[in-house]
Amino acid sequence: MAAYGVGANLASYGALQQGQAMQEYGVAAKEEAQRNAENTQIESQRKQGNQQLGAAVGSLAGAQLGASQGATFGPYGALIGGLAGALFGRLF
Repeated sequence: MAAYGVGANLASYGALQQGQAMQEYGVAAKEEAQRNAENTQIESQRKQGNQQLGAAVGSLAGAQLGASQGATFGPYGALIGGLAGALFGRLF
């Protein structure tokens, strides 16, 4: 009978350890999902920042090109410069 008591205690101890391990895995999975969501949000913000920067640089380049072409070629140069600025803004 003594062996039965020891085996039952070991089985219940093993079940307890398994339950604790499952809880810890659940916590780790929740933390990982939270980190993945944060990383996705940060990446999205980085891409939006790059798009805004590219649009600003493209607009400035187009304005500069438009001003120089407008001074040289008149209204047609300004039109060409404006189109180039719009194109540069979309590329970057």
